Amino acid sequence: MVRSSTKVGRDLSSLTGRGLSFLSFFLGLALWEVLVDILDIPRFLFPPPSQVFQVYFTGDIRWLDHTLVTLREALTGFAIGVAFGFLLAVLITLSDLLRRIVMPYVVALQVLPKVAIAPILYVMLGFTNTSRVILIVILTFFPIVINVSTGLSSVDRNLVYLLNSLGGGNVTVFYKVRLPNSLPYFFDGLRIAVSGALVGAIVAEFVSSNEGLGFLILNSQYTFNTTAAFGAFVILTFLGLALYGGVVFLGRRLMPWYERV
Repeated sequence: MVRSSTKVGRDLSSLTGRGLSFLSFFLGLALWEVLVDILDIPRFLFPPPSQVFQVYFTGDIRWLDHTLVTLREALTGFAIGVAFGFLLAVLITLSDLLRRIVMPYVVALQVLPKVAIAPILYVMLGFTNTSRVILIVILTFFPIVINVSTGLSSVDRNLVYLLNSLGGGNVTVFYKVRLPNSLPYFFDGLRIAVSGALVGAIVAEFVSSNEGLGFLILNSQYTFNTTAAFGAFVILTFLGLALYGGVVFLGRRLMPWYERV
């Protein structure tokens, strides 16, 4: 009975929080619409939400096609970056020598501005989807490496000693202790990486592309079509929220005991 009432209380609290989030969102849109009219801001500089909404149904912009291009690039780079980052995290956790050799290069690659990397990639690999995906991989793998390696390393030593005393080897310790302990860290890294994937896709399309939401934003700058740029911003916002929410949802399903996810 107590557990049931506690669950109902949590569900009500969650619904209330979501309701407040949606209310705040719609109030923000209404305030945006009103302020543009009250302050008499030129609409070609700062269009109101109603004008941005209309841009999806007027003109010859293929919104769905451009959105799918950016989403495909982001998800492809994200998947490869996560897989590569997880594998690298396991390797540097198992080998201290490899950690000392690899980590300086990993950190150097992370601190290097990604806008500076993009032209180099295009010179080396050409103006292809491969170049854009590699840039996204560079943006996504770092948080996975750091978080997963931290989770694999920061385990309860008593559990390790217990398994060793029962005859468990390194493989058993990895699957029974280290891997489960790294899952919360892994999902924390995923939440950062999934945001970086969209950023990487847009940066890559800024440098060189003739399709995608990043291309639309850049093209809108040249044609002074601010409304189209805002339309791309809105789609990118919802894509980012959807991807982030998907990671959070998956984390809660796989780890219901981990409240932070």
